[in-house]
This record gives sequence, structure tokens and C-alpha cells, in this order.
Amino acid sequence: MRIFSIICATFLFQATAFAMVASPRISKGKPVATSGGDAGMVVDGSFSGWNGWSVSNGSWIAIDLGTGPSKIFFAWNNPAYTWSDVVADPNRSDCKQTLSYPIDYTISVSANSTDGSDGTWTIKTTVTGNNVSVRGHLIDFTGARWVRMNITTGGGKLDEIEVFDASNGFEDGWFFAGTSISANAYKSSMTSDNFPVLINRQHASYYPAMLRGGIPCITSSDFARDISMYLEAAGNCRYWAIEMGTNDAWGGSDANAAVFKSNLQKVIDSCKAHGIEPVIARVLATNSTWQPNAKFLEAVDALTEDNELIAGPDFYQAALDDPQMLGGDGVHPSDHGAEVMHKLWAEKMNHLYTSTATTEKKHPVQIWLNHTTLSATVHNGKLSLHSGAAGIVSIYSLNGSLLQQMAIPQNVPCDISGHRGVLFIHVSTETGTADCTVSTLSH
Repeated sequence: MRIFSIICATFLFQATAFAMVASPRISKGKPVATSGGDAGMVVDGSFSGWNGWSVSNGSWIAIDLGTGPSKIFFAWNNPAYTWSDVVADPNRSDCKQTLSYPIDYTISVSANSTDGSDGTWTIKTTVTGNNVSVRGHLIDFTGARWVRMNITTGGGKLDEIEVFDASNGFEDGWFFAGTSISANAYKSSMTSDNFPVLINRQHASYYPAMLRGGIPCITSSDFARDISMYLEAAGNCRYWAIEMGTNDAWGGSDANAAVFKSNLQKVIDSCKAHGIEPVIARVLATNSTWQPNAKFLEAVDALTEDNELIAGPDFYQAALDDPQMLGGDGVHPSDHGAEVMHKLWAEKMNHLYTSTATTEKKHPVQIWLNHTTLSATVHNGKLSLHSGAAGIVSIYSLNGSLLQQMAIPQNVPCDISGHRGVLFIHVSTETGTADCTVSTLSH
């Protein structure tokens, strides 16, 4: 057996932190046509509670977006307080609502319609058995002008439809997952200074797509158990802004905190496997007769550090500093508290929208596998590998989860910049193997 000489190094890139790709909102104020009834309010840019366009079996609503985008993100909002009575079902009758929203529907596009009803239409997305009150879809819009939602089965109202230009990619999609605290903050409290508005006010090119997913009474066990259903309905959002833990903490024990941490680790792993960046807020403090056990705060901090996540807002300290954040029950946010929660998310995530032209170390670190050179370089903000021999690269997170495995062609750069944070890389070529740690400092 031949023994190969391997030089392996840990290498660090301080790359220029590029702001995320913008997906501008293009639906506000655009012409709207329906099968019946006025629906101008659905594109007025305001989530208006129970005021909206009424949905019924066989109804449709169409928006004239104009020409230009090759891909769009189409997000509709039903003003129900809870996101779902099926996803993360807490099995508590007192937490249920009678929900009515689109159940079976298609989304179509047209290049030649003149009024939303005539012309040739092509179905791009078909949904059957929808079980959530807020949802978004990435749609091919090449050459089209109109987009139309045809509802076969369903009811309730649509109070807002937002459409975003995703021609250059769709990074700026946010799913706000949580408990009744999230439902109060993002659904029942319709603050005008919400997360997308606050980001847009600071960065005019951006207007994040925000899907509101609070479900009353759920715990992290419900969240983790039904994560596949969450992913099915909201897996096309790049970022998940997670509020969780108050219901877990109600008992206050250290054991509950350990279960909470384990459940959220499952959620994190599932998100990472689907290219989603989870961001976890620290558990909201209360002004009632109890406080969440400190172990829950430690769990969030540890999960963030161990998984190298973006740090979420500190709801706990914010509520201690500002008791007016909480409503009469001392647990759920007041209208003021909802505004503060939106503000804290916007402040914490502001750096994602800022291009920071920092010093960039571009010199490659090389690994020699029996005279075959494998180099890692940064170019235009991308981390890539280049090998003198064909082989396989396996990319792992530091907790051991396999993130990606791909072939390295001989003498062809291999882009691995889709993963951020600290990565463990195992490289195998016909001449040997090597293991290295890479830290990509971006965002």
C-alpha cells in the first residue's frame, strides 16, 4: 500500500459580504380583475384584518403585473389569526379556529389577456388540499403579463396578495414561524411599521416577502414532529424567523428545556438540509407570575452558536426593559409589543441588506495529494475548490450533518459558496484523501 504525503490546513476567508439579491415587490397598485367583487385592497400594500376580497368555489383573481420578470414569487394572505389547524396540531380544542381559505387552486399566467378573463392562460402551479392561511409560490413568468389565481374549492377572504420579481433569484423570502405570540404580533396586530416596511425604509431596493405562520398553543415538539408539513408549505422561503419556547417553558423545568433544545435542533437540521437559514429569537419574557426558565435562553444561545446561525432578536430582555410590550395577560404582546417585535427583527437582520466592502484575503491554501494540488480560492465573493484530479468532495456542518456531496471535475472550479459558516470538508481523489476546515465569513 502506498502512503501519500498530505498537507492539510485550516483556512480562513474574510470575503466581501455582499448584500442579498433583491426581489422587488411589483404588485402594489397594479390593476386587479376578479370573477366578482372589487379587490383593489389586495394590492394596496396593507394587511387589513378581516377586510378583503371574498373567496368562493370557482372564483378567480388576476393581477396585471406588466412585462419584464422571468420569475415571480406570488404570496397570498388570508387574515385568519392562526396559520393552520392541521400543521403542528396541538390537539387542544380551545386553540382551534373555524378556518376558511383557498383549498384547491391553480396559479396561471397569460401574455395576451386584456382583462384577466380572456386570452390564453398556462397553469404554472396546482395546489390540492391546502391547509394553511398564508402561502407563497415561485412561478415561471417568462414572456407573461398577467398572473391569476383560480380557486376551485375554498372560502374566506384574501386581504393581500404580494408579488415579487424573482428573476435574479429569490433570497429575500421570510417565514415567521411561531406560537400564539407570533400570531398576535404578525396577524392580529396589523402594524404599519412591519418588518418589510422597516427594511424597505432603510434599503429602498428591498422589500422582503413575509409569510406569517403563528399557531396558538404549539410547543417545539409539535413544530419538530410536523416539520415536513412546514417545509411543504413554506420551504421556498430562504429565511425562517422562529419564535418558540413559551409554551414549552410553562412547566419551567430543566428537562423541558432539554427537550426544547433537541426539538429545535431537529428543525435546524431539516432547514439546513433544504437550504433554509433558521434564525431563532430568544424566548419572550413575561410580566405574569412566572418567567421562562433561564435554561431556555441558554438553549437558544447554544443552538445559535453551535449551528453558526444568525443571532435572532432578544425578546426576553426587550420585554423586561419595556413592560408595555405585553398585553393584559402578561404573556402575549400588545399592539405596541408587536411593533417592537417587528422592529427588533428588522434591526437584527439589517446587516443582510448592507454590502460591506471589507478586506478580502484571496490567497489560496493548497492541499497536496501526492503531487495533485487541490486549492481553495475566493473570487467575486464565491468560495470554490479546484483539483488537479477528479474526485469527490463531501461538505459537513460542524455537528456532522452532511450538507452536500458532489464530484470535482479535473481542473474545473467547483463552487461551494452555497454554504456559510464553518464547514468541514472531506476530499477524496484517486491519489488520496484530505480533511480540512473552512470558515467563510459572510453576512
